[in-house]
Amino acid sequence: MVRTRPSGDAFGSNRRSPTLQRRRRDMEENNKAQAAPAAAASSPSARVGDDGGRPAEVSVEKKNGYFEIKGNMSMAVDPDITYGILTDYENNPQIFKTVSKVEVEHRDNAKLVTQHAHWNLMFWSGAFDMKMKVEEDRSRRNVSYTLNEPGFLKMFNGYWNIEPYVVEGKQLGSRVVVTQEVLPSLLPPGPLGGYVSRIMGNQVKAVLEDLSVEAERVQQSRGVPVQ
Repeated sequence: MVRTRPSGDAFGSNRRSPTLQRRRRDMEENNKAQAAPAAAASSPSARVGDDGGRPAEVSVEKKNGYFEIKGNMSMAVDPDITYGILTDYENNPQIFKTVSKVEVEHRDNAKLVTQHAHWNLMFWSGAFDMKMKVEEDRSRRNVSYTLNEPGFLKMFNGYWNIEPYVVEGKQLGSRVVVTQEVLPSLLPPGPLGGYVSRIMGNQVKAVLEDLSVEAERVQQSRGVPVQ
């Protein structure tokens, strides 16, 4: 689901620690060929913690008239827990701070999710609603969605995937990958248009971070080990 409140910089954290840097060096020395496919798909410059956590990484690119946002984050949480939180739409307002309300309805064998949200950037803010058609594949922990009724947005397509995060044959948690194609109905003219890209990057980065916080909280409360 989309988070609309910017949080921090748009394109990831620059935090460093000796432990994370040591872990990164050890992984490089042990050769990527020994890592599982999920780990091999990660960025070579990714900072991996001993507990399986890694800061959110987000990129925004404008192509063919729309914005493509890609994000990923690894967390020391069982993939099923992460997926369950992501698809608990009615509880989204308790997890994602700028989502005020979510309504779920089933119509003609389709799941429709309406999200009431708001955004803030510097001196500007706004609120909007989005109605999306959502498709879930729980066996693969995938979620895809398309905009059902244009309004504030003219295009909003997205795809989430939760997969085991494996390094050197050991599962350390889950890796969350999201891709979105977004086109607002109106774009600000001139230099102000650059803020749209920043807002979108912040949205995805913030939702990944909030998802990680909630997933770790749930895992600790249940005492569930990473599977």
